[in-house]
Amino acid sequence: MNPRLRSMVDSSGLATGFLIASAFQAHHDTVLDTFRKRLIGACGPIDVEETLLDQAVIQARQVLADVTESIRTGQVQVDETAIALAWQADAARAMANLHPVESLRAATELFEPVLDAVIETAAGHPDATCIIRTATQALQRSVMTRVRWASEAYVGLLLDRVQQAQLAERRRTARELHDRVGGPASVVTRNLELAKTYADTDRDRSHDKVNVAYQASVQTLEAIRGVTTDLRLEFKFDNLEQALRGFLDVMGEGNATVDLAVSGDEAWVPAEVLAEVFLVAREALRNAFRHSHAHTILSHVDIAPHEIRIWVSDDGVGFDPDHGSSTGGSGLTSMRERTELLGGKLFLHSTPSRGTRIEAFIPRPEFVR
Repeated sequence: MNPRLRSMVDSSGLATGFLIASAFQAHHDTVLDTFRKRLIGACGPIDVEETLLDQAVIQARQVLADVTESIRTGQVQVDETAIALAWQADAARAMANLHPVESLRAATELFEPVLDAVIETAAGHPDATCIIRTATQALQRSVMTRVRWASEAYVGLLLDRVQQAQLAERRRTARELHDRVGGPASVVTRNLELAKTYADTDRDRSHDKVNVAYQASVQTLEAIRGVTTDLRLEFKFDNLEQALRGFLDVMGEGNATVDLAVSGDEAWVPAEVLAEVFLVAREALRNAFRHSHAHTILSHVDIAPHEIRIWVSDDGVGFDPDHGSSTGGSGLTSMRERTELLGGKLFLHSTPSRGTRIEAFIPRPEFVR
């Protein structure tokens, strides 16, 4: 083709693209309004957080800009670097707590109004098929790039939470060894030292100190067995109810009466999720044993088709949740993090002199096989 003629054709194409892109841009506000309404309709007005809704609309506006630029140039134009920078700066912080499936659900609500606007804009144009194809490709790439960044942000969040949970477990194990083993072991050492001191001057007193050291050594051995049993239960068990009852056997010293029930089919739940459920219930029971001074502790794990519900209630001393927790801040934090990691929520109810109740709700659809 003659270079001058090719230049004229290219200029004509650019001019046409500019006009179509301008016409499509006039639909932006309508598309965004429709997208917002569809999100609210899909999730329900109560379940949509305004901040996340606004963030979704911002992302949709950027997708429209990519589609518009692609129509203008006649080639797919998606600035992936800009997407990455924008997500790292704002969207990751706002939306990292959402499962990536939520990004896909939002995308499905955006595709239809965008394509409707593209088709309406290009209708009757000789190059309508090419315009619609280019716009569709740009829409798909722009959306899926954002979904990829959302997925990476979510995975990073999960890895961070797993690491924090592991660190919390290590700190808890260190406290267990200090509290349950360190005390009796110190008594053994001190009384053996005293027995040695009195060995030549007061044999009866020396003998008494040896007896005390012996009793403390028995307590130390029992504490070590308890800690090792506890750790073993953390990582492997065949049955949730058996694991919890095994833990109660270890922790069962004291005057509290414990009523435990596990209902539902454990086969519905993946083993790794069941292990997390055990750890949440175990921590709630541990707090009740150690801090509530209760006469009765009630515990129930209900595995239903739509969710797992865990609750532990006691008639102990209780406390004011607004002024600190008597149940150990790290233990409550660990339970809440584990529950939220599974997409659930944890609630604490307590009143001074009227006991404490901990409830966790974990939705099964998020992790069903």
